[in-house]
Amino acid sequence: MGVLAEIHVLTLFPDLFDGFLRESILGKALADGRLAVRLLDFRDFAEGKHRSVDDVPYGGGSGMVLMPGPLVAALETLPPGTRKILLTPQGRPFDQAAAARLAGEPRIALCCGRYEGFDERIRKHVDEELSLGDFVMQGGEVAAMAVIEAVVRLLPGVLHNADSPAEESFAQGLLEYPQYTRPREFRGREVPEVLVSGHHEQIRRWRRREALRRTRDRRPDLLARLAATAEDRELLAELDREAAAGRGPGRVDVALVHHPVRARTGETIATSVTNLDIHDIARASRTYGVAAYHLVTPIALQRELVETVAAHWLEGESGGRVPQRADALRLVRTAAALGDVVETIRREAGAAPLCVATSADPRGRPTVGWAKLRGRLAAETRPVLLVFGTGWGLADEALDAADLLLEPIAGPTDYNHLSVRVAAGVTLDRLFGRAGR
Repeated sequence: MGVLAEIHVLTLFPDLFDGFLRESILGKALADGRLAVRLLDFRDFAEGKHRSVDDVPYGGGSGMVLMPGPLVAALETLPPGTRKILLTPQGRPFDQAAAARLAGEPRIALCCGRYEGFDERIRKHVDEELSLGDFVMQGGEVAAMAVIEAVVRLLPGVLHNADSPAEESFAQGLLEYPQYTRPREFRGREVPEVLVSGHHEQIRRWRRREALRRTRDRRPDLLARLAATAEDRELLAELDREAAAGRGPGRVDVALVHHPVRARTGETIATSVTNLDIHDIARASRTYGVAAYHLVTPIALQRELVETVAAHWLEGESGGRVPQRADALRLVRTAAALGDVVETIRREAGAAPLCVATSADPRGRPTVGWAKLRGRLAAETRPVLLVFGTGWGLADEALDAADLLLEPIAGPTDYNHLSVRVAAGVTLDRLFGRAGR
């Protein structure tokens, strides 16, 4: 990989770049000859008396569309080996990895759009499309400036401190840790003691921990892609324990309802308890910090079966042989009706729970989205009860009794027949898992 030496900007407003190219590190890089930036007004390549670069869209619609001729003609004058980039809201998001990649190209060209966008045929003449984010501006010039600055500061010798790019946000897949400078105390807020301790290893660990915290809280999408080290996993576990102690809800329970549920034909029935449901949802509940896992059935023999299974692992030799299984099955409880579960939680937690029902088929009822529910749960002070149904899902009376109905789990196909064990695991992970946050 080489080093970027030349940037071409194709724009209808080259004068917008005058001040930008003269200032700060970019101006110095240009003055030192480390980089050349060439502005190309593609209106100069337009034909006709008025040198028009845009026209009305075929099929009707508002605004004007950039014609393919002038911009493509300008692109064809660029030196061989130039990577041609279209700046458009429809492009792949521009990020630090893209900046680093472009810094290794010998030449790049940034095409700035205007009006309602580009004629679709222009796309065949560029190498890639980049977007600055999910918003709309008057044109691509500001986006081009952002790309130029992000790329240029990665070039050798541009920054005085060669280590700066490696420590900044996104360089290691994380947001940067908090920074402090003098004074040590400002309006009652002091610099964290560890940063003035002089203990370099403690400072390094604190900074990594805070970078993980900030990324988890503000950009969980980045954290989901992180190649976490053993230390990262340890620090994230610390942060999770800390967050769990300080955020709502204070208690989360899970209920697996065997009545009232629907049969395939639509009538209300009671289903049988299965051994797999007892074990697997108990293990998922234990993983995500659930307070209790309630199996709801009006059939006394079925409740006795559940209690016998749990006791086998808790009181017999099996509990000592497989302690992890016993740890999960301690969460198991039984109830004759869902209302009994609500009353148990009310008695133990001092407040009635927020009941959130789940269903693969809402049957016309309004639902709450995953992100919205996560936000609500983070601020919720009441207990929360997640309700899952067996058979063909919760009956209407159970859905109508809930405070909220969660939107169905959906994949890229129209198949939507997950087992309740899988649905419970997916739901708990999306709501309380590390990647979900």
